[in-house]
Amino acid sequence: MNHLPPPDRELASIMYLLDALNCGAALIDRAGTLVHVNARLCAMMRRNCRELVGANVVNLYADQADRALVRQSLDRFDEGTETEFFLPLPDGTKLPVIASARPLSGPPPISDHRIVTMIDISAQKQAEHSAKEQYDLIIEMSDTLLHQALELRKYAQTLEDRVRQRTEEIRQAHMDAIYMLAVASEAKDDDTGRHVRRIQHHTRELARRLGFSPDESEAIGYSAILHDVGKIHVPDSILTKPGPLDDHERARMQLHTLAGERILSPNPFFDRARRIARWHHENFDGSGYPDGLAREAIPIEARIVHLADVYDALTHSRVYKRAWSAQEAIREISRQRGIMFDPVVVDAFNASALPTDRDDADLLDPDPRPAARHTDAGA
Repeated sequence: MNHLPPPDRELASIMYLLDALNCGAALIDRAGTLVHVNARLCAMMRRNCRELVGANVVNLYADQADRALVRQSLDRFDEGTETEFFLPLPDGTKLPVIASARPLSGPPPISDHRIVTMIDISAQKQAEHSAKEQYDLIIEMSDTLLHQALELRKYAQTLEDRVRQRTEEIRQAHMDAIYMLAVASEAKDDDTGRHVRRIQHHTRELARRLGFSPDESEAIGYSAILHDVGKIHVPDSILTKPGPLDDHERARMQLHTLAGERILSPNPFFDRARRIARWHHENFDGSGYPDGLAREAIPIEARIVHLADVYDALTHSRVYKRAWSAQEAIREISRQRGIMFDPVVVDAFNASALPTDRDDADLLDPDPRPAARHTDAGA
């Protein structure tokens, strides 16, 4: 065990900081004496710290060439250096490290010391070695093996294409199921199927106008398809009533939002659709149903579908009302800005050009199944 005089207060403070480092660290004087080593460096060198403190760093290396390199580093004591080197281990092996040395500034004895940190790069070296071995192995492969490797890659690509195709088939099956369920919820309406496709289109366009990405807008659009699926549980006498609903009938009608949420699968695929089904009748000022949510507490997709659904309801005839003109509907929606509807969504609506009933033929696809869409709106 080597003995050193006790360090002054500032050096003791520096030693304390070195002990907190997660890499190997040592305090060395101009003669190359290890004044202090932290526990991490002792562990890296597989030595007892008491054995290292007081030892000369040159004497840790057995090979004369290595000692010469260490002495060269000590000759440049007042310069900062960083180099790739190694730590000698008791079994004769070498631990590769990045060694960084920095002199301490200040009056002696502070300036007579430098801090050296050691970062273990053995894992990186092993990875480099493994990569080189693999590269050498590839170089030695025969033309036949190379050909087999290329064929294997082609086969893997074929499998990937088949998986992608099957995934698309499953997604399309989801879309078909969504559309059929949506149409079933609208089956008591003369406008069967067309309403949900208009809601899908309006919602998708508003989402795009609000800055959603094309994929997000498409997802919000097809989620809007099932906005009124809960109406399956509403009696025909209420759905087709030609006049205003009484309080009991209105309360029964409002339950379709909760029923819609329950009907939709808990699968994450339907998360957005469930939010729309439950909350697409919430008003921005908190006067809506079923929960009386207000402002940003209402999910953004439900705020979008709320406006799209009301616009479509206003511009198309129902058993209890005539169809409004697009201009009348736009004025009413603008009047409800900040009351029924999110002002931001209203502004996006006013900046867009949603189609009216006369545009339905252009709006609706020949194949009524959505290509990539979701579930929900309102009415």
